[in-house]
Amino acid sequence: MAQTKKEILRDTILTQMHPYLNSETMDILNQVLIKVLYPVDVIELETLPATYETTNEYVLKLYEVKKLPKLSKQTSRYYLLTINRFIEFTGKSLLNVTDMDVELYLHAYSKKGNAEATVNNERRNLSSFFTWMRKSHLVTENPVENVEKWSEVEKPIDYLKDWEMEALRDACKVKSSSNLVDIGEYRECLRDRALLEFLRSTAVRVGECVATNRENVNWQTGEVLVYGEKTKAYRTACLDDMAKYHLKKYIDSRTDEYEALFVSLRKGHGRIHKTGIENALRSIARRSILTRRVYPHLLRKTTATNMTKKGCPRELVAFYLGHKNGNTKTLNKHYAATDPAQITQAFWKYGAAA
Repeated sequence: MAQTKKEILRDTILTQMHPYLNSETMDILNQVLIKVLYPVDVIELETLPATYETTNEYVLKLYEVKKLPKLSKQTSRYYLLTINRFIEFTGKSLLNVTDMDVELYLHAYSKKGNAEATVNNERRNLSSFFTWMRKSHLVTENPVENVEKWSEVEKPIDYLKDWEMEALRDACKVKSSSNLVDIGEYRECLRDRALLEFLRSTAVRVGECVATNRENVNWQTGEVLVYGEKTKAYRTACLDDMAKYHLKKYIDSRTDEYEALFVSLRKGHGRIHKTGIENALRSIARRSILTRRVYPHLLRKTTATNMTKKGCPRELVAFYLGHKNGNTKTLNKHYAATDPAQITQAFWKYGAAA
């Protein structure tokens, strides 16, 4: 079903007011327009641009106004890059795109050396965009739905073995050769060990770690209130005794008044950023005996894998990680590795003849 004249009028007002209002005010304006226009029949369109709604510029502006404010900044940039690449490749109006256009684009994207998983990510972005267009009555169907996904070779899930985790912990110890301990090195080691244990125990995303404040930690229960940027909801993560001990030791060593749970080691720089956490983990890895890559999401995968190995239902693991509605599909593919021993044990427990 195509957009109604009333919807075109509302969306034209929204797009033209977008440069002057923030996202919260835009949402209020949208609700007001819906309420005011609901009992009204829109007949004449002479005062509106007759072909503006058919242009890519209009569609993208509408997408920017209505959809992007509901996404994270990183996701918004990611989607827009895909859409603009697609428009440049096809040279067509977004209202006239067919499944053949999408398939031709994805084949060309694959020929540039992009892996199957990357091509499927591009396909997913396009599908999300055209689904929004369909729901907005700009097109009648999503042309991406008729394009098959690229066949992927599933790589084993990356996680830390117990001994690798111990190697990283050893790398957080002060290693001064003399009896005098360098205070800068000592503070870095305290911060790094606290960060390592916090990421391991809570399994939070790196952006969630950045946003966590001291007041979000309940030192009695070990519970941490975490805001999930992806789900737009708060959830509870946990500190085990080891994580709580090292985090408290780090917090007690600080003399600053910043509310952030983790701060930069550079004086006056306040809350640590995503790159700061990534750099800290790389530095720990370099100081250790490990030769592998260590990154924030690796700790998240490690905790998910350890929980499933101990028999935790995968739905609960997914909820703990903050996956929406306990989605185990993402968990099984990217986070929780299955030990082959678990599969054989499952057979002897559930499948063997009596």
